[in-house]
Amino acid sequence: MSEKMHTIGDLSRLSGISVRRIRFYSDKGLLPPTTRTLGNYRVYFDADVARLDLIRALREAGISLATIRKLLSRHLSLKEVLAMRLGTLEAEIASRRRIAAVLRITLKIDQPTETDLRRLWTMTILSQTQMRAAMERFYDKVAVRADMGEDWKRQMIDASMPELPDEPTSRQIDAWNEITAMITDESFLAEMQTDTATMWNGEFDAAAYADAANSILAKVRVAIDEGSNPLSPTGTAIAREWLQKSATAMRRQPDRAFLDWHLGQYRKHHARSARYQELLAILRGEKPDQEPRNEWQWINEAMTPLLASSDQ
Repeated sequence: MSEKMHTIGDLSRLSGISVRRIRFYSDKGLLPPTTRTLGNYRVYFDADVARLDLIRALREAGISLATIRKLLSRHLSLKEVLAMRLGTLEAEIASRRRIAAVLRITLKIDQPTETDLRRLWTMTILSQTQMRAAMERFYDKVAVRADMGEDWKRQMIDASMPELPDEPTSRQIDAWNEITAMITDESFLAEMQTDTATMWNGEFDAAAYADAANSILAKVRVAIDEGSNPLSPTGTAIAREWLQKSATAMRRQPDRAFLDWHLGQYRKHHARSARYQELLAILRGEKPDQEPRNEWQWINEAMTPLLASSDQ
């Protein structure tokens, strides 16, 4: 039994889609007629009815014509197309939740001003995906003059990446904005470029440094789990061991000059680093007086007693 043929009018009645819209899909290459009559009229078959139903379902799901064309030409699978659309929808939902949170917070202000709205609205400009891209650009620039491997750079990005809640508080919005300002501060970037180039100078043994860092961080995690304060004797001992191992990784002697350099870097960056970790904690919903959960924050605090000592 031969397959039934349909005119474009038949296809319109079967699908409920206008003739004009079917012509549009046909002209875009999504639904080319199976054949044409001698009078050049479009002719479709039952398979085209199913194809048109799929096109309509995908369009109602918000999928672009270009993506549908790739699917129909088998450059993309249906699963890939649906996964792409789901990702887009989830991002749109998260964005709308943030906008709703901004409006909700603004309405709590008795007499909101344009400045209030502008401050709160800033965070809607940078989505989580955009923040990740901004963080990657920042570290790409930081490492531009340094002999730094991609794996190490990726670890730095992952450790620095903030997470914005779906419905942030006013305080979390301010924390998000402050982090955005930090990573777009050109003077801070220039400072980081110089310090990174000094450290990653070709003499630096990245593998040894990574091994040392992993070893020390494992001890820090145990100390945190046991409730040890960074300023305790345990913290000081771990800090001293970190200085020794980091000197070895940098092919330097753990002498006074190295300690001065290391602690100089600590003094230089401690305030900003501590503030950054505080902002991350705010975004995680932690209280300011909680013990630090970030291992690097803990080891930085553990180094404080060494700063006050003059006979290291």
